[in-house]
Amino acid sequence: MERSEQIQPVMVITGTSKGLGRGIANYFLNNGYCVVGCSRGEPTIVHERYDHTQVDVSDEKQVQAWVRSIKKIFGRIDTLVCNAGILNSFSHVALTSGALLQAFLDINIAGTFHVCREVSKIMILQRGGSIITISSIMTQLHEPGTSAYSLSKSAVTEMTKVLAREVAPMNINCNVISPSFMTTDATNSFNAEYASAIFEKQTIKRPVTIEEVCNLVSFFSSPESRCITGQVINMGLVC
Repeated sequence: MERSEQIQPVMVITGTSKGLGRGIANYFLNNGYCVVGCSRGEPTIVHERYDHTQVDVSDEKQVQAWVRSIKKIFGRIDTLVCNAGILNSFSHVALTSGALLQAFLDINIAGTFHVCREVSKIMILQRGGSIITISSIMTQLHEPGTSAYSLSKSAVTEMTKVLAREVAPMNINCNVISPSFMTTDATNSFNAEYASAIFEKQTIKRPVTIEEVCNLVSFFSSPESRCITGQVINMGLVC
């Protein structure tokens, strides 16, 4: 996408090739935003206001180069949705390999940290913006087999709260959306019996929709919500 004079807000979303990230991107494209997305794979969205780069968010240098290119092309970043993450598999602690644990640490924790750090630099200079990270209610359910995944998502929540305090003086708010079970590419590998068991533990016993997540993204990213920061919204669950 070539640089042009634009008045649309600029939203950066990680992990837009499928699932929740793609859904959020399409929602905000339909609502007039310029959306900048990334994934490790090829883009799956074609739109005149969509820009895509293949980025491995666990690679610090790739993230730095990508975010700098966004600044060069668009001049600003109004909202960041840090969505990229993995839900490879669930296994009990005793059966969780070091390689699987490292994958969660690299993508879910380090990847989120790299992107938030680089985007926050731009928002600090422009004196405003909104950062939204994606966690999971698995951190509240303590479901057997989710130790590595829940560990990584708990770290995302705590990092976001600290960042919220650091950047609040620059008119930047940072919040966490923690969805309950969703029907996406990542969860399609789980059988219906497992999904039903999770629904029984939720307060609202159905999947959360992408539109419902987008509603929260809209709320947190609104300039009128700048005084709301460091908050975690658990969807579908009373905690």
